[in-house]
Amino acid sequence: MENEIVVAELERGPDQKIVVRRTVFRGREYLDIRNFFLADSGEWLPTKKGIAIPWELRAELVAALERAGEG
Repeated sequence: MENEIVVAELERGPDQKIVVRRTVFRGREYLDIRNFFLADSGEWLPTKKGIAIPWELRAELVAALERAGEG
């Protein structure tokens, strides 16, 4: 990633967390939601499990999550 801002970190256990980031990749902005794991080196590393949503679609994602919570 060329540039990133960490928006939130959600703990899933002692060696896993979900990281929400605003990123720029190849000149485009994304909202990246990805699983991270604690490596043997002590560094948090991203996994392939996650999704990068184009930044301009973030409001639609938030609306969908709110609708999901209503049921």
